[in-house]
Amino acid sequence: MNPESLQRLFDNWARTWLSQFRSDETAASPLSDDPRFKDPSWTATPYGQFLLKWYEAAARTAKEIGNFGTALPPHQKSVWNFYVQYAIDALSPSNYFLTNPQAIQRAADTRGESILIGVTRMLQDLQRNALPATSDMETFKVGKNLAPTSGSVVYQNEIFQLIQYEPLATRVNAVPLLIVPPCVNKFYAFDLNEQKSFVRFLLEQGHNVFIMSWRNPRAGETHHSWADYVFDGVHKAVELTCEVGDSAKVNLMSWCIGGALAASAIGVMNPNEKKRVASATFLTTLVDYSDHGEVGIFIDEPQVCAFEPRVRMKGVMPGQDLAKAMAMLHANDSIWNFYVNNYLLGDNIPPFDVLYWNSDTANIPADLYQYYVENMYLKNLMRVPGALSLRGRKMDVSKIDVPCLFVSASEDHIVPWRTTLLALELVSGPSEFLLTEGGHVSGTVINHPAKSRKSYWVNGPRTMGPDAWKEGAERRQGSWWPEWCSWVSRIDDRQIAAPKELGTDTWPALEPAPGSYVVEQVPQG
Repeated sequence: MNPESLQRLFDNWARTWLSQFRSDETAASPLSDDPRFKDPSWTATPYGQFLLKWYEAAARTAKEIGNFGTALPPHQKSVWNFYVQYAIDALSPSNYFLTNPQAIQRAADTRGESILIGVTRMLQDLQRNALPATSDMETFKVGKNLAPTSGSVVYQNEIFQLIQYEPLATRVNAVPLLIVPPCVNKFYAFDLNEQKSFVRFLLEQGHNVFIMSWRNPRAGETHHSWADYVFDGVHKAVELTCEVGDSAKVNLMSWCIGGALAASAIGVMNPNEKKRVASATFLTTLVDYSDHGEVGIFIDEPQVCAFEPRVRMKGVMPGQDLAKAMAMLHANDSIWNFYVNNYLLGDNIPPFDVLYWNSDTANIPADLYQYYVENMYLKNLMRVPGALSLRGRKMDVSKIDVPCLFVSASEDHIVPWRTTLLALELVSGPSEFLLTEGGHVSGTVINHPAKSRKSYWVNGPRTMGPDAWKEGAERRQGSWWPEWCSWVSRIDDRQIAAPKELGTDTWPALEPAPGSYVVEQVPQG
């Protein structure tokens, strides 16, 4: 920063502060509509008004400093702007007890009880190396009021358990459905409760449903790679689903990084293995990684290289680290809101099943994480035929010649839908694209038709231009789930009698769903 720039910054800072505090004290603050300052104490008292004016001036000054990043290359400029805004949000007076009039008043009203509650919670979260709780953690229990659908584990190895669910119809589709969830989250987003469960909905529609439950690896005890998750994970699950489901083929549905694993798995299948896949559905899945979306803030070569020693030393990418990174993308909603309510105000923490699931994090093997970030996110090699090799087999996503449906969400900040559309030109089979309203989770796996107020777009023109696709697509009201059922039935609508028992003589039921892997307690730090 040269002297002229420094002087200009100082002059702007002085004018900002003088204009703020010379203005009418009773004038409404531009921050008065901000959810962080919605309580009347921020505008009804001189102290609150002073704090808002101070914060407005400080934020404006910080943004002036941030403007010095305009000369940086585009990615570095985005990273710079992100951390400047993160610092501005972190320094909000609402985040500190002595500069939060609402917290001070709450402490007076409760005779200090709110302080005791908040400090106790903070110490508990610090011990767990966790973010502020987003849901009442005592209300939910996996296998009871979460993941409640009846089924059995019919296979397990060191990487995953395979769950088969009890049919809810007398006749089921002849081709069973195998769901591949992300290995960075636990599978029960697909089966939260009876009112939201995608699994239960599919069973009611006559599908014979299987799902993979990835094991949560312990630090220092795992060396599994991307290839292991492809061959000993997805390939094995496809093989077992065919055997237990008494079918030559399966319909494959995958989500997020589970979709990347599924695409890799099909991309290295030999002709006989690929005959087992009747169709492939990819939920919010990148095959082309040319645009990372908001997650790209954390993904560049210097940051990945700097973080690699920590990952290698632990042997895993800790689930809590990933959760914190995702929360930082929308810090006011995902971090500071709960920080204030839990610690400063001592509010009761309400139960929220989706947020409970989101906080129930899982580790990722270090080898798998580094392979994924380096080869897909940094080098974008999944889209290049033969650029990657797994156990001596060249990966080629153009070999995916089965019917494919790519489902993405319009407000997804983790996997941008405009980039997922590019997968249509990379696979060689008949492929379709469906865009639903909502976010990464709320638009896809939690979108029950009985409660959905969303809509979705289908039948867009064959173009890689996302705006042209959306403009030419047909918009329909409701959940996309019934649309998927119609799509897969057009591929094969044969039905057979529902199985009377789960598993087979060769692969008997091992334990009731949701299985032991999903509830295994593993340190996340």
